[in-house]
Amino acid sequence: MTIARPAVAARQQPQAIPYPPQRDFELTPKPAANIDLTPRAVVVRRQWLAADDIKAIELEAADGMPLPPAQAGAHIDLHLPDGTVRQYSLTNPDPAPMHYRIAVLRAPDSRGGSRYIVDELAAGATLTLSGPRNHFELDETAADYCLIAGGIGITPVLAMARRLLELGHAFEFHYLVRDRNRAAFLDELQALVPAAALHLHVESESGRPDLAALIGTAADNRHVYTCGPAGLLDAMQHATAEWPAEQVHFERFANTALQQTPESDAGPCAVTLQQSGRGFELQPDETLLEALERNDIDMPCCCREGICGTCAVGVIDGEVDHRDGLQDEEEKAMNDVMYVCVSRPTGSHLVLDL
Repeated sequence: MTIARPAVAARQQPQAIPYPPQRDFELTPKPAANIDLTPRAVVVRRQWLAADDIKAIELEAADGMPLPPAQAGAHIDLHLPDGTVRQYSLTNPDPAPMHYRIAVLRAPDSRGGSRYIVDELAAGATLTLSGPRNHFELDETAADYCLIAGGIGITPVLAMARRLLELGHAFEFHYLVRDRNRAAFLDELQALVPAAALHLHVESESGRPDLAALIGTAADNRHVYTCGPAGLLDAMQHATAEWPAEQVHFERFANTALQQTPESDAGPCAVTLQQSGRGFELQPDETLLEALERNDIDMPCCCREGICGTCAVGVIDGEVDHRDGLQDEEEKAMNDVMYVCVSRPTGSHLVLDL
Protein backbone atom coordinates (compact mmCIF):
# COMPACT_ATOMS: atom_id res chain seq x y z
CA MET A 1 0.00 0.00 0.00
CA THR A 2 1.31 3.45 -0.89
CA ILE A 3 0.57 6.34 1.44
CA ALA A 4 0.33 9.60 -0.46
CA ARG A 5 1.10 12.67 1.58
CA PRO A 6 -1.26 15.55 0.78
CA ALA A 7 -0.03 19.09 0.34
CA VAL A 8 0.38 21.05 3.54
CA ALA A 9 1.04 24.68 4.26
CA ALA A 10 4.56 25.97 3.69
CA ARG A 11 6.85 24.93 6.49
CA GLN A 12 8.56 27.43 8.72
CA GLN A 13 12.26 27.18 9.51
CA PRO A 14 12.63 28.62 13.02
CA GLN A 15 15.66 28.18 15.20
CA ALA A 16 16.06 24.63 16.46
CA ILE A 17 14.50 24.02 19.88
CA PRO A 18 16.93 22.16 22.15
CA TYR A 19 15.78 19.41 24.41
CA PRO A 20 17.73 17.47 27.01
CA PRO A 21 19.10 13.97 26.35
CA GLN A 22 16.58 11.17 26.47
CA ARG A 23 15.98 9.54 29.83
CA ASP A 24 14.64 6.06 30.31
CA PHE A 25 11.38 5.57 32.21
CA GLU A 26 8.97 2.73 32.67
CA LEU A 27 6.06 3.38 30.40
CA THR A 28 3.07 4.91 32.12
CA PRO A 29 0.55 5.83 29.50
CA LYS A 30 -2.35 8.20 29.91
CA PRO A 31 -5.46 6.45 31.27
CA ALA A 32 -8.94 5.87 29.93
CA ALA A 33 -12.11 7.21 31.48
CA ASN A 34 -13.72 3.77 31.37
CA ILE A 35 -11.32 1.53 33.23
CA ASP A 36 -11.50 -2.23 32.93
CA LEU A 37 -10.07 -3.58 36.19
CA THR A 38 -11.01 -7.21 35.53
CA PRO A 39 -7.86 -9.29 36.14
CA ARG A 40 -6.96 -11.83 33.48
CA ALA A 41 -4.33 -14.55 33.60
CA VAL A 42 -1.97 -14.42 30.65
CA VAL A 43 1.01 -16.49 29.57
CA VAL A 44 4.23 -15.24 28.00
CA ARG A 45 3.90 -16.79 24.55
CA ARG A 46 7.30 -15.62 23.36
CA GLN A 47 9.83 -12.87 23.97
CA TRP A 48 12.92 -11.48 22.30
CA LEU A 49 15.33 -8.54 22.38
CA ALA A 50 13.93 -5.93 20.01
CA ALA A 51 16.92 -3.60 20.60
CA ASP A 52 19.60 -3.01 23.22
CA ASP A 53 17.94 -3.27 26.67
CA ILE A 54 14.47 -3.52 25.10
CA LYS A 55 12.53 -6.76 25.34
CA ALA A 56 9.45 -7.44 23.22
CA ILE A 57 6.88 -9.74 24.79
CA GLU A 58 3.78 -11.46 23.46
CA LEU A 59 1.09 -12.32 26.00
CA GLU A 60 -1.84 -14.67 25.35
CA ALA A 61 -4.81 -15.54 27.54
CA ALA A 62 -4.16 -18.52 29.81
CA ASP A 63 -7.51 -20.00 28.74
CA GLY A 64 -6.68 -19.67 25.04
CA MET A 65 -9.59 -17.31 24.37
CA PRO A 66 -9.32 -13.98 22.51
CA LEU A 67 -8.30 -11.01 24.60
CA PRO A 68 -10.42 -7.83 24.86
CA PRO A 69 -10.29 -5.46 21.87
CA ALA A 70 -7.34 -3.08 21.73
CA GLN A 71 -7.38 0.24 19.89
CA ALA A 72 -4.34 2.11 18.68
CA GLY A 73 -2.80 3.96 21.62
CA ALA A 74 -4.20 1.57 24.26
CA HIS A 75 -2.23 0.13 27.15
CA ILE A 76 -2.56 -2.63 29.71
CA ASP A 77 -1.84 -2.77 33.44
CA LEU A 78 0.60 -5.60 34.03
CA HIS A 79 0.60 -7.07 37.57
CA LEU A 80 4.04 -8.36 38.50
CA PRO A 81 4.85 -11.12 41.04
CA ASP A 82 6.07 -8.66 43.68
CA GLY A 83 2.68 -6.92 43.69
CA THR A 84 3.68 -3.87 41.63
CA VAL A 85 1.60 -2.78 38.65
CA ARG A 86 3.13 -1.23 35.55
CA GLN A 87 1.48 0.20 32.44
CA TYR A 88 2.69 -0.78 28.97
CA SER A 89 1.38 0.31 25.58
CA LEU A 90 0.28 -2.26 23.02
CA THR A 91 1.89 -2.32 19.60
CA ASN A 92 -0.81 -4.41 17.92
CA PRO A 93 -4.30 -2.87 17.66
CA ASP A 94 -6.89 -5.57 17.02
CA PRO A 95 -10.66 -5.90 17.56
CA ALA A 96 -10.23 -9.53 18.69
CA PRO A 97 -6.57 -10.13 19.54
CA MET A 98 -5.25 -13.59 20.31
CA HIS A 99 -2.23 -11.94 21.93
CA TYR A 100 -1.00 -8.57 23.15
CA ARG A 101 2.49 -7.35 22.32
CA ILE A 102 4.39 -4.93 24.52
CA ALA A 103 7.99 -3.76 24.70
CA VAL A 104 9.86 -2.96 27.91
CA LEU A 105 13.00 -0.86 28.28
CA ARG A 106 15.34 -1.85 31.09
CA ALA A 107 15.65 1.49 32.87
CA PRO A 108 18.89 2.06 34.80
CA ASP A 109 16.89 3.55 37.69
CA SER A 110 14.24 0.84 37.58
CA ARG A 111 12.16 0.35 40.72
CA GLY A 112 12.03 -3.33 39.87
CA GLY A 113 9.45 -3.60 37.10
CA SER A 114 11.55 -3.23 33.98
CA ARG A 115 14.54 -5.00 35.53
CA TYR A 116 12.41 -8.04 36.38
CA ILE A 117 10.76 -8.17 32.97
CA VAL A 118 13.94 -7.76 30.92
CA ASP A 119 16.29 -9.83 33.09
CA GLU A 120 14.13 -12.48 34.75
CA LEU A 121 10.79 -13.01 33.02
CA ALA A 122 10.79 -16.31 31.13
CA ALA A 123 8.72 -17.68 28.28
CA GLY A 124 5.80 -19.69 29.63
CA ALA A 125 5.50 -17.59 32.79
CA THR A 126 2.01 -16.66 33.95
CA LEU A 127 1.14 -13.06 34.80
CA THR A 128 -2.02 -11.08 35.44
CA LEU A 129 -3.16 -8.03 33.51
CA SER A 130 -6.12 -5.69 33.39
CA GLY A 131 -7.32 -3.48 30.59
CA PRO A 132 -6.77 -2.42 27.93
CA ARG A 133 -7.71 1.22 28.32
CA ASN A 134 -6.92 4.23 26.22
CA HIS A 135 -6.48 7.96 26.66
CA PHE A 136 -4.01 8.35 23.82
CA GLU A 137 -6.72 7.80 21.28
CA LEU A 138 -6.21 8.17 17.55
CA ASP A 139 -8.58 10.57 15.79
CA GLU A 140 -9.36 8.59 12.67
CA THR A 141 -11.02 11.53 10.86
CA ALA A 142 -7.96 13.77 10.36
CA ALA A 143 -6.73 14.72 6.89
CA ASP A 144 -3.02 14.25 7.67
CA TYR A 145 -0.95 12.83 10.51
CA CYS A 146 2.54 13.37 11.90
CA LEU A 147 3.59 10.53 14.21
CA ILE A 148 6.64 11.06 16.43
CA ALA A 149 8.16 8.33 18.59
CA GLY A 150 11.08 8.94 20.93
CA GLY A 151 12.90 5.80 22.10
CA ILE A 152 10.58 3.34 23.83
CA GLY A 153 7.72 5.67 22.88
CA ILE A 154 7.65 3.65 19.67
CA THR A 155 5.11 1.24 21.19
CA PRO A 156 1.82 3.19 20.93
CA VAL A 157 2.97 5.09 17.84
CA LEU A 158 3.68 1.85 15.99
CA ALA A 159 0.12 0.78 16.76
CA MET A 160 -1.14 4.06 15.29
CA ALA A 161 0.85 3.53 12.11
CA ARG A 162 -0.69 0.08 11.73
CA ARG A 163 -4.19 1.48 12.13
CA LEU A 164 -3.62 4.35 9.71
CA LEU A 165 -2.34 1.91 7.10
CA GLU A 166 -5.51 -0.14 7.55
CA LEU A 167 -7.60 2.98 7.01
CA GLY A 168 -5.53 4.16 4.04
CA HIS A 169 -4.79 7.51 5.69
CA ALA A 170 -1.77 9.67 4.86
CA PHE A 171 0.88 10.06 7.55
CA GLU A 172 4.55 10.64 8.18
CA PHE A 173 6.46 8.75 10.86
CA HIS A 174 9.45 10.22 12.70
CA TYR A 175 11.45 7.86 14.93
CA LEU A 176 13.97 9.59 17.24
CA VAL A 177 16.66 7.49 18.95
CA ARG A 178 20.03 8.18 20.51
CA ASP A 179 21.77 5.27 18.73
CA ARG A 180 20.72 2.98 15.91
CA ASN A 181 21.00 -0.10 18.14
CA ARG A 182 18.28 1.40 20.37
CA ALA A 183 15.72 1.52 17.54
CA ALA A 184 13.27 -1.25 18.47
CA PHE A 185 11.06 -2.64 15.69
CA LEU A 186 13.01 -0.76 13.01
CA ASP A 187 12.99 -3.69 10.57
CA GLU A 188 9.26 -4.07 11.09
CA LEU A 189 8.70 -0.36 10.52
CA GLN A 190 10.75 -0.37 7.33
CA ALA A 191 8.71 -3.27 5.98
CA LEU A 192 5.42 -1.73 7.10
CA VAL A 193 5.68 2.00 6.37
CA PRO A 194 6.42 3.34 2.87
CA ALA A 195 9.97 4.68 2.63
CA ALA A 196 8.77 8.18 1.74
CA ALA A 197 6.78 8.37 4.98
CA LEU A 198 9.37 6.93 7.41
CA HIS A 199 12.12 9.13 8.87
CA LEU A 200 14.72 7.77 11.30
CA HIS A 201 16.58 10.41 13.35
CA VAL A 202 19.69 9.00 15.06
CA GLU A 203 21.18 11.56 17.43
CA SER A 204 24.65 9.99 17.54
CA GLU A 205 24.87 10.17 13.74
CA SER A 206 23.12 13.41 12.77
CA GLY A 207 22.38 15.32 15.96
CA ARG A 208 19.00 16.36 17.25
CA PRO A 209 16.32 17.28 14.74
CA ASP A 210 14.71 20.70 14.49
CA LEU A 211 11.31 19.77 15.86
CA ALA A 212 9.48 22.86 14.62
CA ALA A 213 10.71 22.27 11.07
CA LEU A 214 9.94 18.58 11.40
CA ILE A 215 6.26 19.03 12.26
CA GLY A 216 5.63 21.97 9.97
CA THR A 217 2.78 24.42 10.43
CA ALA A 218 -0.66 23.80 11.84
CA ALA A 219 -2.45 23.00 8.60
CA ASP A 220 -6.19 22.37 8.78
CA ASN A 221 -6.92 18.97 10.32
CA ARG A 222 -3.26 17.95 10.54
CA HIS A 223 -2.75 16.06 13.81
CA VAL A 224 0.51 15.40 15.64
CA TYR A 225 0.94 12.43 18.00
CA THR A 226 4.07 12.20 20.17
CA CYS A 227 5.20 9.65 22.73
CA GLY A 228 8.62 9.63 24.33
CA PRO A 229 10.73 10.89 27.23
CA ALA A 230 10.00 14.11 29.10
CA GLY A 231 12.59 16.27 27.35
CA LEU A 232 11.20 15.49 23.92
CA LEU A 233 7.61 16.10 24.98
CA ASP A 234 8.46 19.40 26.66
CA ALA A 235 10.16 20.56 23.46
CA MET A 236 7.23 19.36 21.38
CA GLN A 237 4.79 21.28 23.56
CA HIS A 238 6.89 24.38 22.95
CA ALA A 239 7.04 23.74 19.20
CA THR A 240 3.26 23.31 18.98
CA ALA A 241 2.32 26.15 21.34
CA GLU A 242 0.47 27.98 18.56
CA TRP A 243 -1.32 24.88 17.27
CA PRO A 244 -5.00 24.23 18.03
CA ALA A 245 -5.03 22.06 21.15
CA GLU A 246 -7.27 19.45 19.54
CA GLN A 247 -4.63 18.77 16.86
CA VAL A 248 -1.76 17.98 19.27
CA HIS A 249 -1.61 14.77 21.29
CA PHE A 250 0.99 13.62 23.84
CA GLU A 251 1.68 10.61 26.01
CA ARG A 252 4.13 11.02 28.89
CA PHE A 253 6.24 8.50 30.77
CA ALA A 254 6.42 10.48 34.01
CA ASN A 255 4.46 13.13 35.91
CA THR A 256 6.48 16.34 35.60
CA ALA A 257 3.74 18.26 37.43
CA LEU A 258 4.99 16.82 40.72
CA GLN A 259 8.23 18.75 40.22
CA GLN A 260 6.35 22.08 40.29
CA THR A 261 5.68 24.13 43.42
CA PRO A 262 2.15 23.58 44.79
CA GLU A 263 -0.32 26.42 44.30
CA SER A 264 -0.65 26.99 48.06
CA ASP A 265 0.33 25.54 51.40
CA ALA A 266 -1.88 22.61 52.26
CA GLY A 267 -4.31 23.05 55.13
CA PRO A 268 -7.03 20.87 56.63
CA CYS A 269 -10.07 20.37 54.43
CA ALA A 270 -13.56 19.01 55.10
CA VAL A 271 -14.24 16.34 52.46
CA THR A 272 -17.79 15.20 51.70
CA LEU A 273 -18.62 12.11 49.63
CA GLN A 274 -21.85 12.98 47.86
CA GLN A 275 -23.10 9.49 47.00
CA SER A 276 -22.43 7.81 50.33
CA GLY A 277 -23.04 10.83 52.55
CA ARG A 278 -19.82 10.19 54.41
CA GLY A 279 -17.26 12.80 55.31
CA PHE A 280 -13.87 13.26 56.92
CA GLU A 281 -11.17 15.87 57.45
CA LEU A 282 -8.18 15.77 55.15
CA GLN A 283 -5.00 16.50 57.06
CA PRO A 284 -2.24 18.77 55.67
CA ASP A 285 0.35 15.98 55.76
CA GLU A 286 -1.59 13.32 53.82
CA THR A 287 -2.81 12.81 50.29
CA LEU A 288 -6.49 12.48 49.56
CA LEU A 289 -5.92 8.87 48.61
CA GLU A 290 -4.33 8.21 51.99
CA ALA A 291 -7.28 9.87 53.73
CA LEU A 292 -9.75 7.73 51.79
CA GLU A 293 -7.82 4.61 52.73
CA ARG A 294 -7.62 5.77 56.36
CA ASN A 295 -11.40 5.96 56.37
CA ASP A 296 -11.76 2.46 54.87
CA ILE A 297 -13.04 3.78 51.54
CA ASP A 298 -11.97 1.51 48.71
CA MET A 299 -10.23 3.49 45.97
CA PRO A 300 -8.40 1.68 43.16
CA CYS A 301 -4.92 3.03 42.47
CA CYS A 302 -1.86 1.63 40.76
CA CYS A 303 0.87 4.24 40.43
CA ARG A 304 0.38 6.79 43.26
CA GLU A 305 2.12 9.27 40.97
CA GLY A 306 -0.78 10.77 39.02
CA ILE A 307 0.04 9.00 35.78
CA CYS A 308 -2.00 5.79 35.58
CA GLY A 309 -5.44 7.36 35.98
CA THR A 310 -6.97 4.58 38.05
CA CYS A 311 -7.95 6.89 40.93
CA ALA A 312 -9.98 9.43 38.93
CA VAL A 313 -12.88 10.93 40.94
CA GLY A 314 -15.52 13.44 39.91
CA VAL A 315 -15.41 16.84 41.62
CA ILE A 316 -18.82 18.32 42.55
CA ASP A 317 -17.69 21.35 44.54
CA GLY A 318 -14.42 22.85 45.70
CA GLU A 319 -11.24 24.01 43.98
CA VAL A 320 -8.37 21.61 43.35
CA ASP A 321 -4.64 21.94 42.79
CA HIS A 322 -4.40 19.41 39.96
CA ARG A 323 -1.02 17.71 40.21
CA ASP A 324 -1.60 14.85 37.78
CA GLY A 325 0.35 14.34 34.58
CA LEU A 326 -2.71 13.42 32.55
CA GLN A 327 -4.95 16.43 32.06
CA ASP A 328 -4.04 19.43 29.93
CA GLU A 329 -4.52 22.97 31.23
CA GLU A 330 -7.99 23.26 29.73
CA GLU A 331 -9.11 20.03 31.39
CA LYS A 332 -7.67 21.12 34.73
CA ALA A 333 -9.50 24.44 34.47
CA MET A 334 -12.79 22.56 34.09
CA ASN A 335 -12.13 21.18 37.60
CA ASP A 336 -14.57 18.30 37.19
CA VAL A 337 -12.14 15.37 37.66
CA MET A 338 -9.24 14.92 40.05
CA TYR A 339 -6.69 12.17 40.58
CA VAL A 340 -6.70 11.66 44.33
CA CYS A 341 -3.25 10.11 44.66
CA VAL A 342 -1.49 13.43 43.98
CA SER A 343 -4.04 16.28 43.74
CA ARG A 344 -5.38 18.22 46.72
CA PRO A 345 -8.13 20.76 47.44
CA THR A 346 -6.96 24.36 47.72
CA GLY A 347 -9.78 25.46 50.02
CA SER A 348 -11.44 24.35 53.22
CA HIS A 349 -14.09 22.11 51.65
CA LEU A 350 -14.36 19.55 48.86
CA VAL A 351 -17.33 17.53 47.60
CA LEU A 352 -16.57 14.38 45.58
CA ASP A 353 -18.79 12.14 43.47
CA LEU A 354 -18.25 9.09 45.68
